[in-house]
Amino acid sequence: MPGVQPDTSRPAGSSGIRTNFQPERFGRYYLLDRVATGGMAEVFRAKTFSEAGFEKLLVIKRILQHLSGNEEFVEMFIDEAKISSELHHPNIVQIYDFGRERDNYYIAMEYVEGRDVKNILRRLAERRRVMPPEYAAYIAHEVARGLDYAHTKTNLRGEPMNIVHRDVSPSNVLVGFRGDVKLADFGIAKAENTLYDTKAGVLKGKFEYMSPEQARGEEVTPRSDVFSAGIVLHEMLTGRRLFKTDSDVKTLERIKAADVRPPSAVNPSVPRRLDEIVMRALARDPADRFPDARAFQAALHDFLAPATPDVVRESLSFFLGELFEEDILADRQRLEAATALAQQMHEEGPPPGEREWESATGASATLATRPARWPMLLAGVILALIVAVAALLLVLRLQPEPAAPPAEVATTGQLHLLVRPAVAARVFLDGQEIGPLEDGSLVWNDVPADTDVKLRVEADGYEPFEDTVRVAAGERLRLPVRLQEKPEEQPAPAPAEEAK
Repeated sequence: MPGVQPDTSRPAGSSGIRTNFQPERFGRYYLLDRVATGGMAEVFRAKTFSEAGFEKLLVIKRILQHLSGNEEFVEMFIDEAKISSELHHPNIVQIYDFGRERDNYYIAMEYVEGRDVKNILRRLAERRRVMPPEYAAYIAHEVARGLDYAHTKTNLRGEPMNIVHRDVSPSNVLVGFRGDVKLADFGIAKAENTLYDTKAGVLKGKFEYMSPEQARGEEVTPRSDVFSAGIVLHEMLTGRRLFKTDSDVKTLERIKAADVRPPSAVNPSVPRRLDEIVMRALARDPADRFPDARAFQAALHDFLAPATPDVVRESLSFFLGELFEEDILADRQRLEAATALAQQMHEEGPPPGEREWESATGASATLATRPARWPMLLAGVILALIVAVAALLLVLRLQPEPAAPPAEVATTGQLHLLVRPAVAARVFLDGQEIGPLEDGSLVWNDVPADTDVKLRVEADGYEPFEDTVRVAAGERLRLPVRLQEKPEEQPAPAPAEEAK
């Protein structure tokens, strides 16, 4: 999903770096450690526990709490959950659950013990190595399989869902240590019946992995994903960024031109046949590319022959095991320690003030162990309850009814501002300055209720933002504010010299 930049890996993979995160309860899940964080969401390894020692390892991805009121972010998050939950394929990360806990929307998804392609290429660069061509071709083959499934997916009525991923990139391709490959993050995918619609001309995705038509803001088709997958394959073969420059504008211009050299020009070990496959996937005109992801996959399958994908998968597993040997051991030790703490929290039960559903089987089993005594115990409990209720009714009849306390009527509401970019700004309500504004967020509790209030936000270098807001009594209004930069002032032209 856009907005999440992992420390060293993607959401469903484990990273090689950990912060001092202490396991915590999150609804019915236990968060073990944080594996990624960004401006929009954070991602955790997590576990659930159930009867008879059952436990499941998974990933929790949740929107940052202060953004849970941002409708655009929430709609994109819901779309990711809706689209991904419809996709059941070995090459796509599975979605298990979606919900909201403590005002945080979250997605529970499959955990993949491995690394994303970006991480793998970074480790190879550190060791001055390049990915062997057969591994790069295999990973691209598996990505194409997942894309073909998503592109051709239909709903229960047999109608095409018209899914286009739009964000195929190295950080969204997960490679497990057993050689399995999975496509992640359908956060900005285009599909039928989604809540969030990208406005015309607005670019969604990582600029350096867009297709030329996507970079021009045009309608995208499955062939756009083929182009993006071609970029990933090119970078795996060369170990170099294909279109990335020092500015987004230059990057987009390079993508629109699609002036690409074959991978063998950088890495002579790349076979000519693989060169041809890459260059066809990266054709500037969509009509010159593979007609769909299945054709792209078929070409890569023919290249790998006579080896089969299963054979290459086993070889890739050994390759990754050697490349990340120390990381794998450290990750598993951290996971084991965090699981032990989470297990202890689960056995102790929820802290005071929290409720948790309890199984009735424990009580039934206790009664069943004493079949001769439970009827007598049950009769005694019922008799005691009858006596207690009768006594209580007698006391209530003898006491006068207390006067009902006057109901409190709310006269104010709460305003939650989310200012972007998060710069130093001054906020005024009806001309009175309020604050402070911290990290672009401000909560003001004393907004006059059910009346129009003039809001003004000022920041150096930006146009003032003005609006009229109305907050209902006792309620909170979350308001995103987007500041626009002031245009640069042009110097006045120098006066012309008088004619002599």
